[in-house]
Amino acid sequence: MKGRWVALGCYVGAIYATLPFGPWVGLRLVRTAFGGWLLGPGLPLLALAGGAAGMIFLGRRRAPRWAYAALALSAAGYVVAFSWLRAQHLERTHLPEYGIAAWLSWRAIEPVVPGVVASYATAAAMAATIGYGDELLQRIVPGRYYDLRDVAMNALGAVLGVLVLAAVRAGKARHKAAAFPASAEIATHPLSR
Repeated sequence: MKGRWVALGCYVGAIYATLPFGPWVGLRLVRTAFGGWLLGPGLPLLALAGGAAGMIFLGRRRAPRWAYAALALSAAGYVVAFSWLRAQHLERTHLPEYGIAAWLSWRAIEPVVPGVVASYATAAAMAATIGYGDELLQRIVPGRYYDLRDVAMNALGAVLGVLVLAAVRAGKARHKAAAFPASAEIATHPLSR
C-alpha cells in the first residue's frame, strides 16, 4: 500500500517539477509531425478508439449497462473538451494528465476509503486538488500564470478519468482462477482419498 502512495507522490512531483519548462517541451513536441498530430486530431481520435475498445472490453466482462453509459459519457466528454481546446493544443494535455492522477489517487486511497462510490469520489477530488495546486504554483513560477479555465480542465480530466476507471472495473472478469495459499488444505470427497 505504501508503494501506491509513493507512485502518486512521484507523479505529482513530476507534474510540479516540470512547471518551469513544460510549455517549452510542449511547443517543441507540437512542432514535430507526431506531436502535431497527437495534440491536434490525434487525441480526439484516440478518445473515440479508446471508447470503442472499452466497449469491447466491457462486453467480455459482462459489465452492467451503467458501465457502458459511463464509458460513452467519458468518451464524449473527452471529445467535446478536446474540440473546445482546438486552438490550444498544449492545454489538451490537462485531460489525460489528471485522468492519470485520478487513477493513481484511487489506487492509493482505495484500501483505506470504505465504499466503492466514496473511493471514486475521493480520487476525483484528490486529483482535482492536485490540479488546483498545479495552478496555484503557476502564480509564482516565472513565465507561467494562474488560469481558472485550467483549473476546470484539470478537474474535468479527473472526473472523466474516474468515470473510465469505474466503467472498466465493472462486471466480472471471465475465467478468473482461484488462488489458494500454499498452506491451504483443500477438502476432497472421502472416497477419493
